[in-house]
Amino acid sequence: MQRFRVSEDSMRPTLVPGDEFVATASRPARVGDIVALPHPDREDFWLVKRLAAGPGETVDGVGPLGSGEAWVLSDNPDGGVSDSRRFGPVPVAGLRPVVTRLDETTFTEAVDLLGAEEEAFASVIGAHGQPPFWHRPEGFPTLVWLIMEQQVSLESGAEMYRRLHGLLGEITPEAVVGSGEVGLRSIGITRQKATYLLDLAALIADGDLDLEQLGRATQDQARSMLLDVRGIGPWTADVYLLSALRLPDAFPLGDRALQVGTGEVLGLTSVPDVAELELLSTPWRPVRAVAARIIWHFYLASRGRVEPPDPTVEHPSGRGA
Repeated sequence: MQRFRVSEDSMRPTLVPGDEFVATASRPARVGDIVALPHPDREDFWLVKRLAAGPGETVDGVGPLGSGEAWVLSDNPDGGVSDSRRFGPVPVAGLRPVVTRLDETTFTEAVDLLGAEEEAFASVIGAHGQPPFWHRPEGFPTLVWLIMEQQVSLESGAEMYRRLHGLLGEITPEAVVGSGEVGLRSIGITRQKATYLLDLAALIADGDLDLEQLGRATQDQARSMLLDVRGIGPWTADVYLLSALRLPDAFPLGDRALQVGTGEVLGLTSVPDVAELELLSTPWRPVRAVAARIIWHFYLASRGRVEPPDPTVEHPSGRGA
């Protein structure tokens, strides 16, 4: 995994000067991917482009491309033609796809990257091992689970989710709407959280919130869509982006365990607030979601705790969106 910072306008509006990203050599690039690649004519200079065509394909009247050849283009037509229109095909082997979602491999790469850069993280990993790649399935059940976790312990949230699954059989928007407030409150859900669940379920059932569209949106767009839902605040939105959408830089600044854990990991004399945590986390961009997992790993391990069992795994039917 390599870090990069955008310096030119060729990929607007997708990437603008000053944006940071990481790219990986652990998987091949696919057509449509944004990729980093060595400049064909400049030593020690990298470009960021979009892979438009691969071996055997034709693009812009050029082709078919040869074995091992690729055609890369800029997103911004007004940003010049410093792409394959000028320098021709490039070697497929030199392309590094930009990491837009984490998986087991890129997560491990990012842990290694942060561990090499941040001595405090290296100490955590040395003492407690690599953190697990904690993530959750996309969809309605995970949003419900996160609402259950608001203002309570992880264990309490998981237990309430299990009760809800026992009540409904399958956690779907239709089942939640059908249970009504009385049904939800009968298993111990508070009036406020029952209202949140009913509002969320109605939005999805009526088509006003499309969770598949959410998964295709940018991080800022997805966060904004979630924050428009009553009962979903910054913490719930950010944890969903981090755990379900697996976005590399999602970072729930308002998470108390993350604030406390950061203070302890960095040896601070006080717990950082949201503004301080934003500043402290700047060097960890654009993989702050990985930094969060390292810190949470420390927070739990140093207290003799572990992540509670995943209630959606215990009830596989609850995984659907």
